[in-house]
Amino acid sequence: MSALTLPASLAERARAGTLAHAYILRGETPEARRAAAAALAAAMVCQGEAPPCGVCKPCQKAAKGIHPDVITIAPEPGKELTVDQVRRLRQDAYIRPNEAKRKVYILEDAQRMNQSAQNAFLKILEDGPAYAAFLLLTPSPDALLATVRSRCELIRAEASAAERDPELERKAGELAGLLLGTDKWRLVSWCVDHEKDKREDAVALLEGARQAVLRYRDGKTTPRAVRMAGVLRELTAQLNANANVGCVLGRLWAEAGEA
Repeated sequence: MSALTLPASLAERARAGTLAHAYILRGETPEARRAAAAALAAAMVCQGEAPPCGVCKPCQKAAKGIHPDVITIAPEPGKELTVDQVRRLRQDAYIRPNEAKRKVYILEDAQRMNQSAQNAFLKILEDGPAYAAFLLLTPSPDALLATVRSRCELIRAEASAAERDPELERKAGELAGLLLGTDKWRLVSWCVDHEKDKREDAVALLEGARQAVLRYRDGKTTPRAVRMAGVLRELTAQLNANANVGCVLGRLWAEAGEA
């Protein structure tokens, strides 16, 4: 989960507006946990049709960590998350969101809340306002009180396929460059070269390309980038539904020609 990408089950709930109010994001690396939190927070404040769309202003702000309704709370280096920090969170949670329908609190290293802080946090988990959401980032969910864990849904935060595979990341970046460029014949050649890829490899490649397209925009919304990000999302869904890889890449070339 990375670059504002959610697992299919969460993406469906985001579209339906049924995301839970509290999640524990478990991951081995801080980067994976933060990427998962950024995607989930963006989905909660997104104004696009398929949250997180990655292209609306709320998504862009959430990805950059500057959305006023996405608040990150972290312990000081080498210290615990204190009960005073949690109490300030509780007070702030009753102030309505500035821009979005929801207000999202990201707690880094949540396992470093001591018992008093966790008990204070439990009160807002149980009785907080409906618009408040809480994302607890931790490599060790078992370090949290059972009463806290029972009120949260657990998500495993993993690096994306492209991030785990440098060669896949390179290919995805190459495809993104072709989709945003003007050399349609190089794109044709690329699609022909990959039309016999395994479906799971094509899924990872198109998803990696979508992430690269969003990064290439450098925070600037261009009609072509917005369109291609949407096309890649749609075609990835078709591949996940067992569409033929060659047919999907053929449509990708056609859509890129019209963008």
